[in-house]
Formats: sequence, C-alpha cells, structure tokens
Amino acid sequence: MIRHLVGRALAAIVLLAAADAAAQQTETISFESRQKGRPVQITATIYWPAAQGPVPALVIHHGSGGVSDAREGRYAREMVAMGVAAVVLDSFKPRGVTSTVTDQSAVTSQDFNLDAYNVLKALGANSRINRSKIGIIGFSKGGTSTLMAAHERQMAEAGVPAGLRYALHVPFYPACVTQYYRPQTTGAPIYMLLGGADSYVGFEPCQTYAEALRATGANVAVTVFPGAMHGFDGGRPWFDPKGENYAQCVFQQQANGAWVERKSGIMIIGEGNKPIAGAQAKAFEACRTLGVSGGGNDAAAKQSMDMLKGYVRRHLLGS
Repeated sequence: MIRHLVGRALAAIVLLAAADAAAQQTETISFESRQKGRPVQITATIYWPAAQGPVPALVIHHGSGGVSDAREGRYAREMVAMGVAAVVLDSFKPRGVTSTVTDQSAVTSQDFNLDAYNVLKALGANSRINRSKIGIIGFSKGGTSTLMAAHERQMAEAGVPAGLRYALHVPFYPACVTQYYRPQTTGAPIYMLLGGADSYVGFEPCQTYAEALRATGANVAVTVFPGAMHGFDGGRPWFDPKGENYAQCVFQQQANGAWVERKSGIMIIGEGNKPIAGAQAKAFEACRTLGVSGGGNDAAAKQSMDMLKGYVRRHLLGS
C-alpha cells in the first residue's frame, strides 16, 4: 500500500515537473498600441527554444483571418526547432475582432502596422532575446505590416529607439497598396514571396514597389511562385464573395508629397500633407471590388518554407 502511494506521488511530481517545463517554454507579453485613436493592450505569445542565453527571435504576424494553429502555429514550431524564439503577434483578439476579410477598417492598416513596430520595442527590452537578431514574417495583412516595418521613417515615428530595427523581413503575399516616393528602408534584407495567380492582392504592385525600393539602395528580393494563389502556403481553395478586394488599389506618393490612387488618378492628399475631403472614399469606390479567394499550393508551400529557413539561418542564426 505504502509502495503504491509513493509510486503515485512520484508520478504526480513527474507530471507537475513536465507541466512546469512546458509552461516555461511559452510566455505571453503585452504592449500598448492603438485602436482607432484609443490606447489598447496588444498581446503576443513567445514560444521559446531550448537554447540558453539570448536567442534570436522571429515575429509572426497573421493575416485578415486572424491567428491559427494551422499557419502561425506551424511556423512557430518550425522556428523553435531551429533554435529561434517564435513570437506570434495577435492584433485581433485584444481588439475584440475575429476577422477583417469583409471589413478591413475593423482594424485599420495604421493600427495593425503599429503593432509590428511596437512589439519590436517590447522584444528589444527582453533580456532573453538577442535584440540585434529579431526578424519578422507576415501573411497578407501581416505581410504588409512586415514590409512597412522595413521603412525607416515609420519606425522612427512609432518611437522605436535608434539602433533597434528588424534584422530580416519576409512578407508572404502582402498588399503593396501604399508606395512611398523614394522610400528609405532600415537597410535590413526584404524577401517578398508572392503568388503568380493571386487575385486577392495581386503581385504586380509589389514588383513595382520593389523596383522603387531598390532604386534607393534597399536590399530587396522578389520571388513569384507560378500558378500559386493567395495563401499558397496552406489550406484548401476558398472564396468569399463579400471579401473586400484591394488588388487594384495602389496609392503612390508623388515628388511633391501628394498622394494619388493609381487606377483612378484621384488625389487623396495634397501638397503639405493636407487630406482632401472625401477623396479617399471616392478612390476606394473606383478601385475596390468584392470577392476574395485563395488556396494552398504544395510546391510553393514547400519551397517558401525552405527559403524562409534559409533566410533565418543566414540573417538570424548566422554570426
């Protein structure tokens, strides 16, 4: 009887120890951001590798469908296995939002992008992370924030301290809707991974913007996977007839500082950074359509994952 009780006690201790060890492998952090002009606390989950000492980290920013284990969780597990801390950023749940597919204004691009800037500040202050080896990847809406975080002006205006910048940017099928005139980047490498059959955000706008980035000295590479749809890295084909489609919307900054929507030619911001009343709504009416689709492509999914791991080894795990 005594031996049986001792055995049960030892088993309980082992289970508690295992549970404690598992708990130590994840950590939830929070930081302040904005939600339509008001402060909000955003959360991110850090999945820690077994390695000791300051480790490199990769922020993973979701798309319009929110965080899922099938995508964000899968990438996190792959990174942890490589010895990289995976930081899954959730820009929706703290705001009470589950999806922006049918209403992208539920979390504005400005607020969503700000999360990608502010999480870097939080990670830079974490003693378990190598602050010089923090990268970011994102998918669709998160791919856009991943690209925008490469712009020096945006990082500085968000209050990210000088000397703290992402060391790697890998946008998966982003929307290159906002295109600055003579854009200045932080100098960190940017690898755009695009679908050749992407009808949700297209791929030509990102190719065009990549040329503008290169013209100012940015380190940019673009890979287009032939026949791959939006969300080519996983999932069955899908279609949402009510989804907001901005594939034809491209807002380009002019030499005088004004902003013009490319398709309609409508100027939404004039010289001196002065918004033109009602112009943005008219521009969206002209370029926005309804109906979004996507789906996985096995070849593109495998190749893009292999490429990502190569980038991580080179820029985050390399000396």
